[in-house]
Amino acid sequence: MQIISSVAINALLFASLMLVVGVPVLYMTQSDPADRRNGEIKKIEIIAGVWFHLVLVNGLLSAFV
Repeated sequence: MQIISSVAINALLFASLMLVVGVPVLYMTQSDPADRRNGEIKKIEIIAGVWFHLVLVNGLLSAFV
């Protein structure tokens, strides 16, 4: 269980790094800033969704570890 928790924690840290670095880069490189549903915004939403689910998984794993 410790190994699974360690993998989940490292995945959460990597996703956090992707958000901290990726969000400003994706906002600055938008092809059409007036369009709020462009590809860059969708990528940010996907990364944020993955991060949120990793937080939930880490919360559930912490109860068992």
